[in-house]
Amino acid sequence: MKLKATQKYHSTAISPRLASNFIELGYGLQVEGMAAELFFNRSFEPFYPYRMINKIWFDLLEDENDLQSRCETDWRVFDWYHSSYEHNAWFAFPGTAGYQEIRDDSTFVIEKSPCADVTIGIVEGGVNGTHAMRVVNNCGGDGGLAQDGKYCFPGVNYSFRGRIDVVRPGSSGRGFFAALYRENTVKDPVCVAPLDVKGDFAEVKASLAVPKEGRYTFALLTPEGSEILCDDFSLTPDDAIGGFKKSAVEAGRYVAPKVIRWPGGCFASFYNWRDGVGKNRTPMYSDFWGGFRYNDIGTDELVSYAEAVGGESMICVNLFHPFKRFYDYVPQEYFDRDPDDPNIPAARHGRDLKQFADKELGAREAAAWVEYCNGDLTTEGGRQRAANGREKPYNVKYWEMDNEIHRWFSAEEYADTCVMYSKAMKAVDPTIKIGMISYCHGYETLEMMLERAGEYIDFFADRGIEEKDLERKLGILRAYNEKHGTNLKYCNTEWLPLNGADVYNMVPRSEMRHNKCFLFSKWSYALDAAANMMMWQRHGDIVDFINFNNLANTHSQSVLETPKEGYYITAAGMMMHRFANTQAARTIEIENYHALRTDPVSVQLSENKDGSALVLNVLNRSEQDDEVEIDLSAFGIREGIARGVILKGGELLSMNRLNDQQITEGPAEDGIVRDGILRVPAPRLSFSEYLIEKEG
Repeated sequence: MKLKATQKYHSTAISPRLASNFIELGYGLQVEGMAAELFFNRSFEPFYPYRMINKIWFDLLEDENDLQSRCETDWRVFDWYHSSYEHNAWFAFPGTAGYQEIRDDSTFVIEKSPCADVTIGIVEGGVNGTHAMRVVNNCGGDGGLAQDGKYCFPGVNYSFRGRIDVVRPGSSGRGFFAALYRENTVKDPVCVAPLDVKGDFAEVKASLAVPKEGRYTFALLTPEGSEILCDDFSLTPDDAIGGFKKSAVEAGRYVAPKVIRWPGGCFASFYNWRDGVGKNRTPMYSDFWGGFRYNDIGTDELVSYAEAVGGESMICVNLFHPFKRFYDYVPQEYFDRDPDDPNIPAARHGRDLKQFADKELGAREAAAWVEYCNGDLTTEGGRQRAANGREKPYNVKYWEMDNEIHRWFSAEEYADTCVMYSKAMKAVDPTIKIGMISYCHGYETLEMMLERAGEYIDFFADRGIEEKDLERKLGILRAYNEKHGTNLKYCNTEWLPLNGADVYNMVPRSEMRHNKCFLFSKWSYALDAAANMMMWQRHGDIVDFINFNNLANTHSQSVLETPKEGYYITAAGMMMHRFANTQAARTIEIENYHALRTDPVSVQLSENKDGSALVLNVLNRSEQDDEVEIDLSAFGIREGIARGVILKGGELLSMNRLNDQQITEGPAEDGIVRDGILRVPAPRLSFSEYLIEKEG
């Protein structure tokens, strides 16, 4: 490939926030694997099955076009599986649980010990949620309640707390103890701590530590002849950071997302932010995705995580609507029907969520959320935040107006609702930036929406990865900005690079040889992501930030994975790390050349931030080695060696796993500058970044 650089720029400088990410609660066990909490179902609620939409996105069905087809219940068969996807059962101790398959009828409770007269069972009542655990010990020795799957490290203290009500104290005079055993053993605990049990669901606490790294079983040991009720358990390492595992923060710092979108996604459309703040958070059903929603990770934890990894937050706001009371989705031809009409042929979610039906109430709740995040101590929200441990305002800048709003709103109604919410929210903090969804309706409709709401919004919240679609929407934005003297930006708040330009990604879904979750983790997917990121770079800072979907633990649809043993960065995560740390600051036009997402070899030339050097990116998605020759005589370039960094994988289907890193990053083979011409290799299945110094 021979090219010639010009001295023209494609656009303005690349936004420093471009490489960003996305966390969705309730989907894919994202925060569960990142969180410091070690218990599964720590409040002993009946297990809520995952909904069909979740199973489809997890690729669990043999045929997603046939909802009656077999659903895989043993997740260990998938290449994305690791320990944080476990659903550890509570079991009567002594005993063991083993692997638990994930079925609609799973309880994740093993009620009887196989070798002693000990029984457990979930009962109504308790102090956190709607249920508690009953433990009856009629054996002559140690017995009680246990859960496997606690991966512990030496040198770290593990803090246990829980609430216990004593129904019958027992006859042996022996007390209550918290203990850790080597997993799959029932004798000789590695550590034991006494518990001061007073009853009446009073809190008990203990500190535990282990001598060796590995998997352990937690056990609550009870006296012979006793009967108790348990609730609101917790087991966390003392080196946790803001509710997250230390390793999850370390992994986030490596990927370095600039803006993290949360709490969804589809989850956000049925989220009450108040459920995730304060000390007493009730576990509940995850309305859109199904399964447990613990609420241990909420506003304070998510904003603090973004801060800890060097990023900002963007909150996706639930816009209340009468249709949300009963429906996941209503076809637009029925938008004029009474939302309470049970005969609307629409997708019902099976619950009565009347708390999300009043739009004006929703606007007030969104404003209260802004005040909680950004208000000072003279405000009610600021005082509430301080009472929860944070006096300094979070100053969350970006707020997106819901997700996939075509499910409930017409275009006109949505634009007007954006105005209502923006007025309420900016009355609390006029510095915040409001994002209006731009992917649900046609281009002409989008222009109409801008005319209705443009004065009250600050950015498009878009999706999609096609450059023609991007350019058309940027044209609409620029025309509006020029007409009104505004500076509205484009953001893509949820994107997947799937359907790119190789033999795995670029095929119709009906012909795909592998399911999407298989492809998400592979090097082909990461190479496709690089082509997309280069496209967005070319359009300058009108493209503000781009949220890769997702951050963690989404059945490999992620940039980092956090098994209990530590963490690893996925193929896509290594690519996003490279773009988060790029030296490219402004892209330069190349004569008679425009990279396409379908090109096997793509090149992009940029200037660094201070203009002292050029930055060359070379993407080779083909399985053949190549070479790039680019004429840089338009610039004063220093002769000699050009050095760079390269990401490469051996095969399109290479992937990273814990202790198996198949994608490597290291020094690129040197390029040579001679007579103003730069020659660099373009190895097969690689992405490179070279820095070429200017004279002087």
